[in-house]
Amino acid sequence: MPDVLSQFAEVRSVGELISGALHELKPVKGNLPISIGVSVISLVLSLNMLNAPNSVELIVNLSMTLKDVFLGLFGVALSIFAIFFSLLDGAYIHGLASKEGNPLLNFLRYYENALVLFATAFTLSLLISLIDQTSFLKLIAVICCDYYVEVLICFMYLALSFRIVCETKSLLYNTFVFTRIFICLKGCEEMPKTQTDAESIL
Repeated sequence: MPDVLSQFAEVRSVGELISGALHELKPVKGNLPISIGVSVISLVLSLNMLNAPNSVELIVNLSMTLKDVFLGLFGVALSIFAIFFSLLDGAYIHGLASKEGNPLLNFLRYYENALVLFATAFTLSLLISLIDQTSFLKLIAVICCDYYVEVLICFMYLALSFRIVCETKSLLYNTFVFTRIFICLKGCEEMPKTQTDAESIL
């Protein structure tokens, strides 16, 4: 098996998948404003919800909404993943894999990371939405012994959830780039056929 293709045979462990997925959320120069905005919004919402008399109801309702959002995002990402990679035949796979930096492997790993992120966020929101108010209060009482700890936990959940929602931007960007590269390869493949047909007519 060629070296460029042997990399696709490497199966990442669960820990590596989760680590790779979380790496997509790492604040860098390109997404720093989004990360700061998400942090500020999450902190304000956490303080407001925990100071409200029906704070548990607000958190559970929000988790139910986020659950539906993440389920939809997971379905979209899985559909894109399945459609694009089902269109690739041997020639396109070798063409993309042989380019500098192996963009096909990068696209593959990104879509894997996005699927892991959406699935993890969906599972977390589903678990929270299934907890009734009494059990939720007992759980909070056991885990949190201080108001600031409650704020921290709520902030972490909201910041992670909103940041994963914002990952939709990167999902669209990578899809657009992958589509353009695929079109270029398809066009290059058809060019010799067109030239041959033109020469035969002449």
